[in-house]
Amino acid sequence: MNRVVYRCSYFAFFVILATIVIGCASIIPMSVKIQNADRALEKANGFRVQADEPKERASELAKQKDLYDTALNAYLQVVEASPTGKYAQRGHFGAAQIYRKHGEWDKATEYYQAIVDLAPFGYYASEARSNIANIRKNRELIQNERRNYQNYKALYEQTKESNPEKAVASYDTASQALYSVAKAYETLDNYFEAIRNYEKVADEFPEHRLAPQAQSNVGRVYFYKLFDYSNAGGWGAYIKLIDNFPDSFEGDQAGTTLIKTAEILKLIRFDQDLIKKYTSSLAIKFLATGRKLLPSEIYVQGYEDQMVQAHQQIAKNWEKLENYPYAIVAYRGLADTLYTKKYATADALFQISNLYQKGGEYQLAIEAYDYFFENNPESTFRDRAVYQQAICFLAIREFSQALKSFKAYMSLGKESDFYREAEQNVRQMELDQDGDGHKLYKEQEAGTSDQDPNDYPGAKKTEAE
Repeated sequence: MNRVVYRCSYFAFFVILATIVIGCASIIPMSVKIQNADRALEKANGFRVQADEPKERASELAKQKDLYDTALNAYLQVVEASPTGKYAQRGHFGAAQIYRKHGEWDKATEYYQAIVDLAPFGYYASEARSNIANIRKNRELIQNERRNYQNYKALYEQTKESNPEKAVASYDTASQALYSVAKAYETLDNYFEAIRNYEKVADEFPEHRLAPQAQSNVGRVYFYKLFDYSNAGGWGAYIKLIDNFPDSFEGDQAGTTLIKTAEILKLIRFDQDLIKKYTSSLAIKFLATGRKLLPSEIYVQGYEDQMVQAHQQIAKNWEKLENYPYAIVAYRGLADTLYTKKYATADALFQISNLYQKGGEYQLAIEAYDYFFENNPESTFRDRAVYQQAICFLAIREFSQALKSFKAYMSLGKESDFYREAEQNVRQMELDQDGDGHKLYKEQEAGTSDQDPNDYPGAKKTEAE
């Protein structure tokens, strides 16, 4: 009897312990959740589509779509877990951007509007309003210009023999309308629809002045937006441009672009093959499951320094192609697999932050700088990172945080590289031009004027105002 009671008590203890462990495991900080969502988006952006054969290409595009869906779900989970506050704004914005990218404009607008409803002022509200207006404007433009294209294309077909002069005018109007449709899709980041319509301009209006430009845009969007260098993608598009419009300015440019790109891709492949040569195949399988391994378990011992250089060269060469997402993936691979190389890891994390900043992804840059500080508190890159993060805070209108960061940088001493720039920013932000006792940075945060002493943070507005 005592033994039964003992066993029952022992079992109950483990049930309670398991419940506690599972419960604790499910409590993931919001900062980690948003970081996981950002990493998922980073992975989707860095997925390379390079197959030429239709079935393989379709499979790669499906995998990329799955990665974007994973990122989307992660952002939606952030929204669900934190319905209000800064993380909610980040979650809504991330979801809206992915919906927009996939042409789901109504859903994108819904999530942008949610940001405005949550917090009418600030960086994300401003970006959301701008994106809503952009979507509305370009959807209307697409509808109107597509109608013009269809009407004037039909008119051209009807009059090309009976009324050549009228046909020429119709030909010009139809081609320009279709080009505008393609451009609007590109503005909305719906790149595949942009490509399809640019190709129609080149194919249906080969005699028009916009034809070579449209075909050039197909190659440009593939190379610099979708980062697709395959024969079925950007490479083939530029070859078609050279073949179909050999005497055009765009054709000459395409030849130069292909030579430059081929040289850089060759260097990237060389370093990728080198990494593959000295990487354990078993380690690749383990890493795919999320398991963390020592560098000595991933790479052949004695080649770690060579692997660092290979990752760095790959990243730098992707940068030369203006391909920041792939460069970020290369640096992330270095940081994740060669983390015992402290200086190289710090450099990689700093470069990731800097690339997000260069790409205008300021919030992602801020978070990347935070991750850099957390993991490299004594890095030689730290001082520069403090200043650059302050610039990012300024860009997203978080003026108090920007001021704090600029002052932190100034505390390093007047010999610091950007001391004068930081000092100028601090002076500007601490101005009180209207003498109402509220400094400029506080007025900017509140959306009030530093030129009117009656307009200040917390001031009561009259009905007329």
